[in-house]
Amino acid sequence: MVCNGDYLNESQLPRIQSKLAMIAILAILAVIAIGPLAVRSQTVGTLEPRFGQTLVKLHQSESAGATSSEVAELVALLNKALELDGEAVKLNAPDQTQKRADVLAQVDQILTAVEDRAADLTVVASQRSYTNKVLTYVGGAIAAVLGTIAYAFIVAFYRKYRVKRTFQMRVTRK
Repeated sequence: MVCNGDYLNESQLPRIQSKLAMIAILAILAVIAIGPLAVRSQTVGTLEPRFGQTLVKLHQSESAGATSSEVAELVALLNKALELDGEAVKLNAPDQTQKRADVLAQVDQILTAVEDRAADLTVVASQRSYTNKVLTYVGGAIAAVLGTIAYAFIVAFYRKYRVKRTFQMRVTRK
């Protein structure tokens, strides 16, 4: 490369290449960072606030310590409700009003069931978590007591051994 009639030396080339590489990396990161911002909500149904409340209850039960298999059952029901809500949105024709009302009632029943199960699961999971904490602390206390007893026996046996060795010593003249 020629710059102002002079050739670039070897120390100037890596600087230019590293600057170009940094610009390319920043451009790629900017494209990646902007991607998630353009995502829109997929739920456009009439029960959107209800879905939000159900998700909050599901998250509370998960935060309380529910296992993934317990939460998976509720998520499957929630996905079924989302599918039915999508079908209800597609039923726009005036002659399909009754069918749409039936589908929305079914979605409402599923969401009610998920909310009830999530509330029950929250109680059970929090009790399980509390029991695990109590058992952990009790187990630690028992281990500490057993360690203290073992230390006391070891010290007692060591002292007994030292006393026994002291009395078995023979005094010899030099």
